[in-house]
Amino acid sequence: MTEEKGSGSIKEKIYLWAKKRVGYLLTLPAIVSVGIMAVGLFYFSLISFFKYDIIQIFVPAFTLENYLRVFTTEGVVSSFIRTFTLTTITCILCLLIGIPYAYFMVRTKSLMLKRALLLMTLVPFFIGEIVKAYSWLIILGEKGLLGSVTQQLFHSPISLVNTPYAVLIGLLHMLLPMTILLIAPSVTAVSEYTEMAAQNLGATPRQCFFHVVLPQLKPGILGALIVTFAIGATEYANPDLLGGGVFDFVANVMYMMIFNAVNYPYGAAMGVVLVITLSAIVYIILRIGKIGNIFIRGR
Repeated sequence: MTEEKGSGSIKEKIYLWAKKRVGYLLTLPAIVSVGIMAVGLFYFSLISFFKYDIIQIFVPAFTLENYLRVFTTEGVVSSFIRTFTLTTITCILCLLIGIPYAYFMVRTKSLMLKRALLLMTLVPFFIGEIVKAYSWLIILGEKGLLGSVTQQLFHSPISLVNTPYAVLIGLLHMLLPMTILLIAPSVTAVSEYTEMAAQNLGATPRQCFFHVVLPQLKPGILGALIVTFAIGATEYANPDLLGGGVFDFVANVMYMMIFNAVNYPYGAAMGVVLVITLSAIVYIILRIGKIGNIFIRGR
């Protein structure tokens, strides 16, 4: 009896110990994944300070030459400017389209329409990024839908392939669904009674949306902005396929430098500059938007 009580007590203690720490155990895979990425980023950063060697690929000798070349090479600087310019335009378009879409999707009284709008938002996630880029390549090409329509209207086919407009359309197609899904929960959190109260006090629907609803959507809007900007600025497939090697992003230049020129230190330096720049932009957005307890001070 004593042994059974002892074994039962031990099992109970183990169960209570595991129950208290189940949250930590569930975060273990995420911690391991982030740890692996952190080690990879550290090694990548370390290589960026090495010297390039045509035979050994890189020599472990400290140098800042790679970073100097990143900031002084015209083609690389242009790729950074192009990356952040097109990504910023895409994010603005995503917000301009995504906010009304998410609001209407959440507020509509028709269950069928709500499901249809949600399905339209989710369908792009079922299709691979490369497939989507190739579909736009066909649509926007001279022999595609755009070329056929312009041939009939203006007797001259127009092609947007290998232009920044094609890259912009590809990015918008990829990032808009994410924007909608990130803003929709914020819309749901806004009580309809708040809107009704504002309208009862004399606010027009426009005033109600811009002065009552929109300020309460700030966490969702800024969250969507951070996610879409980070993904868009590191995009590779759309600029490569729709830009045709003419309107490359930083990721495309990095790929060519690492895998074609086999200059690992120079490509790594580009990557480090990109990560630092993105981190600084995200920090500024968080700081200005005051998202999270880090930037909220008690009064």
